[in-house]
Amino acid sequence: MSREFLPGIYWIQECGPNRTGIVESVVHGDGDWYIEGREIHIPQNAYLFVGERTLLFDTLSPASRRQIVSEVKATLGGRPLDYLVVSHPDTPHAANTFAILHEYPDATLVAPKVGSTHALYHLEDAMKVGPGDEIDLGGHLLRFHEATFLDAAISIWMTEENSNMLLPVDWLGLPHMDGECLKCADELESNITIDRLTEFHGRVFFWFQYVEVPKVVAEIDGLIRKFNPAIIAPAHGVVMRENCLQFMELIKPVVEKIHREGRIGVV
Repeated sequence: MSREFLPGIYWIQECGPNRTGIVESVVHGDGDWYIEGREIHIPQNAYLFVGERTLLFDTLSPASRRQIVSEVKATLGGRPLDYLVVSHPDTPHAANTFAILHEYPDATLVAPKVGSTHALYHLEDAMKVGPGDEIDLGGHLLRFHEATFLDAAISIWMTEENSNMLLPVDWLGLPHMDGECLKCADELESNITIDRLTEFHGRVFFWFQYVEVPKVVAEIDGLIRKFNPAIIAPAHGVVMRENCLQFMELIKPVVEKIHREGRIGVV
C-alpha cells in the first residue's frame, strides 16, 4: 500500500497483524485509544522521494519484499531509483536492501557514517552520510542528522527541508487499528494518547526505564527547538501533519511512564 501525502513524496506501508500481544495489553491495561474487537498493527514505513532524482528511505521487512519492489516500480514508472538510504541495519528497515538493489543495480546505497561495523551488514561500500550531509534531488532537499533516540549504533535521521519534514525512524512510533492503514494522525478514528505511544516506546525504547528523566526531557526540548517540524514521518507509526510539537511533547510523559512502570510486554 502506498500514498502520495505530499507532491512527490510517497508513503509505503506494511501493516502486518499484531504479533506482540498488544491487543491483550490494551484490553487488560491502558487501552484508552483502542476499540474492542479491532486488530492492531505496528506498521513498517518506507518513504519514496521523487524529484529530478529519486530516493527511497528504508525498505520494510522481509514479509513485504514483493510489495516494496512493486510499489517502487509502479511509482517510478520506468524511471531509475537513484538512491537507497538505509536508516540503520535492522530487519524492518534494511531487510529488502538487496532485493531493491537487484531491481535497481545502479542505485547508490546510502548508510549512516557513524560506527565501525559496516562490514557486518554489507554496508562497507555504501555512500556514508552523517550530520549536516545533504542529498539534493532537485525538488526535495534531504539533510541527515544524528539519531538522538535509536536502537542500533549505526543510525541516522533525516529531514526534507522544503516541507520541513522530520523522519525520526523508530522514535514517535505507535500502533494503529485495522482500517487506519495509511491514515495520517488527523484522520485516525481515535486519538494519539500517552498510552498509545507507550505501547510502542515501552517495547522498542524499553531502556527509558533506566534513564534520568529530566535529561531525556531536556533532550526532547532540544529536538523541538532544533527541528520544529511541520510534518513528522516515523518508521513505525503514522504521518503527523498537524500539531507536530504537541506529539513531541507527549513523549515526555511517555518516558516518565516507562521509567516508572518498566518495560511493556514483559511479565
